[in-house]
Amino acid sequence: MQETSDPIGKASIGTGDYDIYRSFELPIYFSKGGLLIQSMIRVHYRWFVLAGVCGIIFANSVSGLNVLTVFFLPMSEEFSWNRTQMSGAASIGALLGAFIAVYMGRMFDRTGPRIILTVGALLTIISLFFVTRINNLIGFYVLFGIARVSDQGFIQSVSPPTISIWFDQNSGKALSILFIMNAAGGVILPLVAQIAITGWGWRPAWGVMSCIMICLGLIPVLLFVRTRNKQEFVIFDSRAEATIQKPDHRLSLRDALQRREYWFLSSAVFITGLATAGIGLHIVPFLIDKGMDPVGAVGAVSIRFISSAVGGFVAGIIVERLSPRFVVIVAMILKAISILILVYTNSLFEAYLSGIFGGFSEGAQSTVIVLLLVSYFGRNNIGGIYGTNRALTVFGFSAGPMIAGLTYDFSGSYILVFWGFLIMLIIATSLVTSIKEVDRSEFT
Repeated sequence: MQETSDPIGKASIGTGDYDIYRSFELPIYFSKGGLLIQSMIRVHYRWFVLAGVCGIIFANSVSGLNVLTVFFLPMSEEFSWNRTQMSGAASIGALLGAFIAVYMGRMFDRTGPRIILTVGALLTIISLFFVTRINNLIGFYVLFGIARVSDQGFIQSVSPPTISIWFDQNSGKALSILFIMNAAGGVILPLVAQIAITGWGWRPAWGVMSCIMICLGLIPVLLFVRTRNKQEFVIFDSRAEATIQKPDHRLSLRDALQRREYWFLSSAVFITGLATAGIGLHIVPFLIDKGMDPVGAVGAVSIRFISSAVGGFVAGIIVERLSPRFVVIVAMILKAISILILVYTNSLFEAYLSGIFGGFSEGAQSTVIVLLLVSYFGRNNIGGIYGTNRALTVFGFSAGPMIAGLTYDFSGSYILVFWGFLIMLIIATSLVTSIKEVDRSEFT
């Protein structure tokens, strides 16, 4: 196989030419000595793919819990629904999405991301549009449940593998950008929803959410997201030179499921999701029970959310210098420390310190987990492998709050369940620490 330098984005492979990755020259303007000077910069097509995926992951928050919370009051006032009834649609949809994520991951390995993300965007657009016309709880369960299936089963399960496939270099930075856009959607879109509800009412506000997915989700995916040729991995460096790398060994989902390494990692992800959601949903009542001011308790949640965004960004930068396994282990240790601090918390300072460690850990692990899976099992079938892993994460998110709530109802305290989460997290950390990298040369 001959290596070729290719400044226009075409790589010669064997005897044929394949327009695998295009790079584009874009004009930039700057002032020098009072003169406006035009220069050209070369932008590889993978950055356009990143822009498209960032658009849909930002818009995907329209079906998130942060946005649904804004609709609780106006919808419950009109229909006399309680919050448990409304939350049920989100939980059931997310669980169904977790099952679908397994299949979508395998489909990603065969067809690429564009079809899956397009279908996911359309499901969200159509379902949220018809939410504007509902008049009963069953209709809300069906329609918003479809949006949640799209969220967990189509969009969340495919977006990180798309970035990992396209980015041989700078994959950590790219995933950190994706994570930040996901967090930004969770912050900005609830405010947009509240403004729309205040101005026009909750029904038009759901229509606004649908339009956001059209403009920021569907259109960028159709314009920019493509499937990368997985037979040859082409890396464009800063000088726009292409080199042909040896293809990755084909480690299939079935192969991965037969490895203890996969189940150790999946168990760790499930336990982390269990602890994250179990503590996250009950943190405010726990702190209030400790005698803290409700406003201060909510502040601990905000601190955790901000720290999560910082953790995702930092992890994306350092993972290119350190191994993904090391970053995940450190993140899990920080998570354990945050729970330990929380158990003994008696002041807002301690609660905020726990939130800083816990949020940073959650952001770091969420950003790096797909790179950890790639480092163990390769890129060729990362869609199916990540999809199954994502399903276990969602199961953890769903079970954690229920376990914490039942334990509180039984014992009258959260201390017992928080200690349980801490012990399980220590076990999960030891599992990740114990595994060695898979020798993929045995697979063809």
